[in-house]
This record gives sequence, C-alpha cells and structure tokens, in this order.
Amino acid sequence: MKLAPAEAERYALIQKFKKEGQAMANSFKEVAESSDIKAAIRALQIWQYLIARAQNRQIVRYPELSDLIGYSDNRPLTQILGHIMYYCHDHDLTPLSILVVNRDGTPGPGFTETPRDELDRTREDVFAFDWYGIYPPSPQEFREAWDNNS
Repeated sequence: MKLAPAEAERYALIQKFKKEGQAMANSFKEVAESSDIKAAIRALQIWQYLIARAQNRQIVRYPELSDLIGYSDNRPLTQILGHIMYYCHDHDLTPLSILVVNRDGTPGPGFTETPRDELDRTREDVFAFDWYGIYPPSPQEFREAWDNNS
C-alpha cells in the first residue's frame, strides 16, 4: 500500500522513534526540539488547537497560546502562526490564524491576509468553515508554505 506524502512522513517519524528506542507517545516539544523544522511542527500543534477554537466560535489571545505550548513569551508565535497563515493562503482556505489576537481583539502586525476593516467578516468565515472535514497538513506542508511565502 502506497502512503500519501503526509502519511509517509508521519510513518517515517514513528519508525525513527521506534529505532531510537523512544516511547511512541512523544510530546510536541520533544519532536520539535529534535527537528530542523521546529516551527512547522509547532504549527501542527497549534493548528489542532485553533480548529477546535473555530468549531466553538472562540478566539485566543497570544499569551494564552504561548502558555499552552510552553513558551515564556509570544515572540516564537510569529513564525509559527506564519506557517499556518501561509498554508491557508496557498490552499485557498480562510486564514485560521486570524483567531489569535491581541488585547484589542485584532491579530498582530504579522497577520497580513485580511484588511483590518474585514477582520470580523473573515473571522466569521473561519468559524463557519468545516475544519474537521479536511485532512490536517503535515509539518512538511507547513514548511513548504513558509518557504514559498516568507
């Protein structure tokens, strides 16, 4: 049976961990720290969280997201959320990263997918989209989107 590229990548990662004698249940932190595509792996982690928030029609503030993934400040989120923003852009999806906001309820300056006067409408589009109906991107797909757009 031939695996899709994303599945083949996941399978290879699992095999690597088995060979190295690591437990199957690895944290995102462990996997990200041992990879050269750390931000892309963290993008997958945040993607999962954001699609749940979208399903529940909720936004998330930068400090809450930083705490959730174990960062002491928001700075690493810029590149991680950029991976998600660019992936959505490249695949004609509404920009999921619009759900991450400052105290004033707007995305940070790195969010460039939507004009400021269209944020509310675009956020409603994100809430209405069936995020669980699409196959989640792989870290490599996030990385390719980043490389193509940054």
